[in-house]
Amino acid sequence: MTIFNTNNQKLEQSEMMQKENTQPEDQSILKELLAVIVFAFFGTGLMMYLDAVEKLLRFSRTLEIYEFDEIAVFLPSFLAIGFVLFSYRRIQKLEAEMIRRREVEKRLLKSEKLYKDLSITDDLTQLYNSRCFYNKLEEEIDRVMRYEQPLSLLLIDLDDFKKINDRYGHLKGDNVLKMAGGIIQNCIRKIDSAYRYGGEEFTVLLPGTEIEAAINVAERTRKGFEAQELSLITNETLNISVSIGAAQFKPGEEMEAFVKRTDDALYVAKQKGKNRVYSS
Repeated sequence: MTIFNTNNQKLEQSEMMQKENTQPEDQSILKELLAVIVFAFFGTGLMMYLDAVEKLLRFSRTLEIYEFDEIAVFLPSFLAIGFVLFSYRRIQKLEAEMIRRREVEKRLLKSEKLYKDLSITDDLTQLYNSRCFYNKLEEEIDRVMRYEQPLSLLLIDLDDFKKINDRYGHLKGDNVLKMAGGIIQNCIRKIDSAYRYGGEEFTVLLPGTEIEAAINVAERTRKGFEAQELSLITNETLNISVSIGAAQFKPGEEMEAFVKRTDDALYVAKQKGKNRVYSS
């Protein structure tokens, strides 16, 4: 959030500076145009003077006869040269401005993406957060109602996590939660999504998945935790187990009822001895 605000402040300052510099740039353009015109007339007069003197000596004509001819030849030429140079400088400035604006847009898009990622991601586990979970669950339920595809939900809870915090401290507990996020991510498909539901609880949405397949995913996740060892101190390791509740969405079921039914399944898994999967 701080990074996003800082970037926005920089962008606002950049836009303010641009507005403040608009008037000096306009004045600069007028000065350049004036310089082109003055240069054209000065150059034309100089060429008129030099050529007129030479031709007066050669052909004995009056200066007035050649004045118009000299202006007709030299003034447009110098004006053309001046405006070409002027246009070239304008094009260079426009290109520089376009490049600057593209860079500003890139920074703004990057800031917006960063803000969005921070708003839906749990900092500790790098999984999505609970707010994102409910938004995504609502979308998936709408999809189920439209296309009549199955949807299953897993609710995962770390067994005896409070004892880990009490015995080894919250820092080690945070390491366990980080490890848990990685294990869950490795056990699900790309179309599935994992969330930190709160504390030591996690949820997994399994679109297009019936309850039998969801139980297989849950068992794979449980075994992933069972096989993982976390080093604590010399010659000591910690084994983590999880209890998992699984449920498949029923057509017409309310979202809250679906989540509660999965939570009830998790509660039964806990009551039956933990480190197991129970489906509802």
